[in-house]
This record gives sequence, C-alpha cells and structure tokens, in this order.
Amino acid sequence: MEPPNIVGETSKTHSKNMMGPFHWVFLSVLLLTVFWVVLKLFRRRRALLFVLKHDLTRSHRWLASDFLDKPTYCNSCMQCCASGSLCEVCGLCVCPEEACLQSVATSSKTCKPLSTQPGEKTMRHAWIRGNLPLASRCFKCLTPCGTVPALADYRCLWCHNTVHEDCIDEEKGEGRRERGDCTLGDHKRLIIPPNCVTLEEKQGWRRGRSKVVVKEIAVPNTDGWKPLIVMANSKSGGKDGQAIMIQLKRLLNPIQVVDLLETPPESALEICRLIPEQPTRLMVCGGDGTVGWVLSAIDKANLPVKPCVGILPLGTGNDLARVLGWGPGYSPDDDVSEVLREMEHAQQTLMDRWKVVIESQKRKYLGLQRDAKVLTMNNYLGIGCDAGVALNFHRHRESRPDLFTSRLINKAWYLGFGARDVIEQSCKNLPNKIELYIDDVPVKLPDLEGIVILNINSWSSGCSVWSPSDEWGPSRIDDKMVELVGLYSSFHIGKIQMSVAEPLKIGQAKSVKVVLKESVPIQVDGEPWQQSPSVISINHNGQANMLKKVSS
Repeated sequence: MEPPNIVGETSKTHSKNMMGPFHWVFLSVLLLTVFWVVLKLFRRRRALLFVLKHDLTRSHRWLASDFLDKPTYCNSCMQCCASGSLCEVCGLCVCPEEACLQSVATSSKTCKPLSTQPGEKTMRHAWIRGNLPLASRCFKCLTPCGTVPALADYRCLWCHNTVHEDCIDEEKGEGRRERGDCTLGDHKRLIIPPNCVTLEEKQGWRRGRSKVVVKEIAVPNTDGWKPLIVMANSKSGGKDGQAIMIQLKRLLNPIQVVDLLETPPESALEICRLIPEQPTRLMVCGGDGTVGWVLSAIDKANLPVKPCVGILPLGTGNDLARVLGWGPGYSPDDDVSEVLREMEHAQQTLMDRWKVVIESQKRKYLGLQRDAKVLTMNNYLGIGCDAGVALNFHRHRESRPDLFTSRLINKAWYLGFGARDVIEQSCKNLPNKIELYIDDVPVKLPDLEGIVILNINSWSSGCSVWSPSDEWGPSRIDDKMVELVGLYSSFHIGKIQMSVAEPLKIGQAKSVKVVLKESVPIQVDGEPWQQSPSVISINHNGQANMLKKVSS
C-alpha cells in the first residue's frame, strides 16, 4: 500500500487558502461597482424630476432618449452625448449629467412660445442653437449648414429655417437670438401664430396648483387661413401616436395638438369656439372609434360653425379613412409635413350619420322596462358571425393587451378567431333568431350567419362589398340611405376578403328595424357586445362635415 501524498495535499490546501481572499476582493469590487451604477441612475432620475418640476414655467416636456441616428450635442455643456433628455416640443437636448439638467432648469432657455407679448404685430424668429437636421442649408447664403462637429448654427422653431452663426444678425442671447420677421414656414395657413394667442392662468381646485388656458385668438393677416386642430390618441398604432404628436407639435403651435388621453374632445373644441368666423379643420389621429368619439363631441358642443374632420388613420381597420382617401393606415415612413399639406388642400364633403336605438325586451327588477340604448353609427352595424369574431377579439385584447401590439398582429388574431368560428358556427340559423324590416317592409332571409348594414362602402379592413346593379344603385356616404348585405359564414367572410366571393345583396333602405328573438352578437363601428333579445331601430341622424383627400 502506497503512503499518502502529503506534499500534494498540502499544496491543494494552500491553494484554497490563497483563493479565498481573492474571491472576497472580487466580490467587494463587484458590489461597489453595482452600487455606483445604481447611485448614478438614481441621481439622474432625481435630476430629471428636478428639471420637470422647475420647467413648468418654461413649457419643456422631456423625454428620455438615445441619440444614435446622428451626432447630438448637449445644449448646456455643448459636449457630444449618446443619450439624455430631449424636449419633445423644441428639440432641446441635455446630457444625463446632473449639472447640465439643473443648469437647463434654472436658465433662460424657454421652450417654443405658445404666445408672445400682447400687441406684437409681427412674428419674430425663435432660434435654438445646434443639432440641425441633416442636409440643412442656410436660408441666407444657401450653403450647407450644421456641418461643424459641435453645437453650432441655429434653426427657427416656427419656420424651420436654418442659418449660420456668421450669417445671423448680431444680437447676443442666451442660446437664442430673435431678430427678423418669421414667415411660419410651409404650413403658415394652418398655424395659429403665437402673436395672435392670449393666454390666461387659472387656479386649480388644489391650493397652489394652476393651469394656463387659451383666453382669446385673433385672426392673423394670412391669406386663406385654415386653422388646424389636431386630436390624437397617443396610444393608437403602438408608438406611432406619440411619435406623430411630437412631430406635429414642432410643425404647429403646441396648443393646436391635443392628446385625447389627457384632454377630452369636448374641452379641445373650445378652441373652435374662440374663432367662430373661420372654417376650422380637425385632424383626428386614431382609428374609427376615435373618429366617432370626436364626431359625437362635435354634436354635443353646439358650435356656431361645425369644423371639418380629416383623418390620419392609426387604427386596425380604418374603413372610414379608406373611403375618404386617407389610406389604410399611417406608416412611420410617411412624411407628416406632407400629411399637413394634404389636410390643407382636402375637399369638404358630407357624411350621413345614423341613430341606433336598442330597446331591450327583457324586464328589469320589479317589472320596469329597461331604458333604451342610443348609439350613433358612422360606418356599419353587424349582426351575427362578423360581430362574433370581433367580440372574441375584443375580449381577448381586454384580458391580454400585451399580445395585441400592432396592426399586423391584430389582423393575425382576427384571422385566428375567424378560422375558429368556421368550425364552431356560433351564429348558424340566424334567420330563426331575428326579424328584418326594410322601410317597414318585412324581408324573408335565406340561410345566413350574418347581416351587415353599411353607411360606407368599406368593411372589414377595406373590403368593398357593394356594387351597383340593375336593381340597386351605387353606395354613397351622403345619400341618406344604407346598404344591407348578407354573410353565409365566417368562411364566406374570408373569401370576400380575398376577393373570390361577394356578399348577398339584401337591399337599400332609409330606415331599418331588426327584432332579436335570442341573444346575438352585434357590433357598431367595431365596438362589439352580446345583445339580449331586443328591437333595434336605425334612422338617419344628420350629416357630418368631413375632409376628403384630393387625388394628386
């Protein structure tokens, strides 16, 4: 038997004793590094909150951003930075250093002015230094501008002209120089100039809180002035809604851009009341549901002159936007400035609106009749299989919104729910469940699973389902008539969407009544629910002023 290797065992024990202190040193350095990084992030967050708190009087609205698309320089320390805070209105950039954030919060660098001094007749340039757009040219000497790798040269926040430091009129200022008349740029006919706006500070319901509201708007000396008010749903289209709002605030007066998640349309329409002598235009950024919300607010506002409504489509179907020529949906590659030009030259048109009254046949507690449900239809009303697919989609989106993040994914979910209904046939024998009356005349229905009542000739994300024939006339949005079509199944819907089949034409009508004998899924303009036995009446309810895109 061999003796134990005393030397080998001793060297292993000595190696373990030597590795112990090394591990402790490594862990200590790692913990200190993590603590230092967390402390820096906390200080950056605290500094950003400090800026937000002190920038309320300067109107800056900060966003944490990464500056990777082009070289960007801090407007405080003038050093190049890869990340930091960006004002979504004026484009002022600040690096994440606490000293720079506090410097901006306490300096005279104000944001894009909403209003200027009362009585000022002419518009002055509002210059901001550095970080010019790529391929900029000086509007005075017409040579490339902003090419120096530093915080150099200037751009106007209103007309968006850029100018060299050597070309600008000599007038020292704190990061801003104001001299010379500003033309407001390409969209001057849509902009409410700040020298025409009078603001008023009102005290809030909480002590020490106040807000600034628009008190008065004067008419500028601009030929063909068509003031534009933008109502946007910042959550529509994924992140597209917020990105569009940022671009529009830079192109227009920020008071013209309203986030409907912060301000209801009824409050935003008060701007239209301040300029009753001018034909105001509204641009709704959102889906068909957002457009319907704004149109209902216009009806309730009782304005002297109703504004004309254009659409920047951010929804899933966007059927109303398709009919009015605004396209199937906004793409991040689209030029927002070009959209504004199209809104300026858009043609006014009228669109029928329909009153939908739903009187339930069920009795309330103690035998009292339920109150009638009153809705407004702009696009279409669906009963049966198409509403059932929309209802399944709606329920799953409400329970798991993280799974519905874009138009493409939403359409894929619609396809899945439609395929499931092909197998389940949840709305079969629909003619036994309903009675249909067109202009008070009963209609005998064949074996269908769905009925769609159309105000516009676009359904289910752009399907044109009505064509004129010897028996029926064309579909128009201003003829005070609706078109009725039948669907045989969810599989039939898929064939219609692939343009290999057509729906059953039932007729055209000035009024429609549907009696539901059993509980059936229905939808109005994409909002679905399960309707208990009831009587549904559809009648004409006036017309809305819309904007139709002029074909180029």
